[in-house]
Amino acid sequence: MAENVGNQTNPAPATGAGGQAAPQQDFLDKGVDYGLKQTGHGQNASTTEKISDGIRSGFKKLTGKDVPIQDKQ
Repeated sequence: MAENVGNQTNPAPATGAGGQAAPQQDFLDKGVDYGLKQTGHGQNASTTEKISDGIRSGFKKLTGKDVPIQDKQ
């Protein structure tokens, strides 16, 4: 965990499958990515997007409303 301390100010750009640049992340994606990194489970942008899409889907099923954060795709 100590090896990540110096890299927090200038993180590497996120890349998706095939090394291509990931689509622009919305605040929910960034929040999921932050939470994963804080718990030691860093994931690629594609996996983070799938997790945030699952959160959106679950939120809509539970409340009947969309997440108030717009998805950037």
